[in-house]
Amino acid sequence: MGEADGDVPAYEVRLARIGEEDAICAVCREGFAASSEGLLSPATIGRQSALYYEPARVRREIATAGDRREWQGYVVAVTASGQVVGAAGGGMAGPTVGLVLVLYLDLALRGRGIGSALLDFVTTQQRETGATEQWVTVTEGNELGLPFYRARGFVARERFPHFVADDGTVEAHALRMSRPL
Repeated sequence: MGEADGDVPAYEVRLARIGEEDAICAVCREGFAASSEGLLSPATIGRQSALYYEPARVRREIATAGDRREWQGYVVAVTASGQVVGAAGGGMAGPTVGLVLVLYLDLALRGRGIGSALLDFVTTQQRETGATEQWVTVTEGNELGLPFYRARGFVARERFPHFVADDGTVEAHALRMSRPL
């Protein structure tokens, strides 16, 4: 349970529930757009948001959480009034490798522990499944995400073309980062 601290509402971190998909999509779309601004074209931001943060898809992903090791489900930070203020999710890439696949929060609440609480929940899920290391992919230049992960012990291991435009040119590179658990 998060603590009320100034203008930070008290929140609970837990597995997402059916009915929260619209709010999860809103938080993730806003976070992806903000973290990608100036790095990706508006068309790519729109295309990626429509692909990954579409309510029907997220609803299916909530309903099937835990059915596969590759996707352990959406995790949300939710206030007492039911407002989703953050969302994350991950899974396993192998017997001992956990992946953080998504982590976004209400931009107005950055720096107040919600992102850390979401990452801690996902990390606990992965440790309980046998993870001894954790990986995340972050767009190079993402000054919202990179400092967050670096502060939690993630180190860049590889740089690779991540977003390729329709004409085949590389729009952005990404960093694959890891940390021991």
